[in-house]
Amino acid sequence: MSPDILYFKTELGQREIAKQNLLHSRPLRNVLLMVDGKRDVIALQALIGSISAPQDALQQLLALGLIAAPAAPPPPPAPTPVEASDSFLHDDDELPSELNLDTRTAPEHTDVTADFSRLYQQLNGLVSANLGMIKAYSMQLKIEQCQTPDQLIALLPEIKAALVAKHGEVKAVALLRQLRQ
Repeated sequence: MSPDILYFKTELGQREIAKQNLLHSRPLRNVLLMVDGKRDVIALQALIGSISAPQDALQQLLALGLIAAPAAPPPPPAPTPVEASDSFLHDDDELPSELNLDTRTAPEHTDVTADFSRLYQQLNGLVSANLGMIKAYSMQLKIEQCQTPDQLIALLPEIKAALVAKHGEVKAVALLRQLRQ
């Protein structure tokens, strides 16, 4: 197992978090929650040791098909210019009631599953990279319970509040604006 692999939850893994069908071991469930596509094997092994999970927890989750490694590194996202009128957060810092992730396509052509997956990964990455371990874990639990893009969007005020508490208003808004890119 290469130490630089970034495991992510498979669709089955995401369903397991919501439905709790396969894993009856609390430490294994906790390890599954920590797998977010941002932490490498070294970071995950350190967390595994700190929560008294089995040392082979990642191998067990792989064998069950709950996590996987990307086949190839994903290409970096192409930067898109954001006009002031189209910015994610406006000067009054209000959070949007809906998030159309690709404003260039008509709503009837929007792939809801792709929107959910993309927003899910962005929010998981945002909280794991910018909040302390305990607060990030708590927010990731809430993200895992979401089943639709609207439910994820409903978490934005709480995520913003946590980011403001950790980094201040200016940085929190800047981090949230990155979700539009």
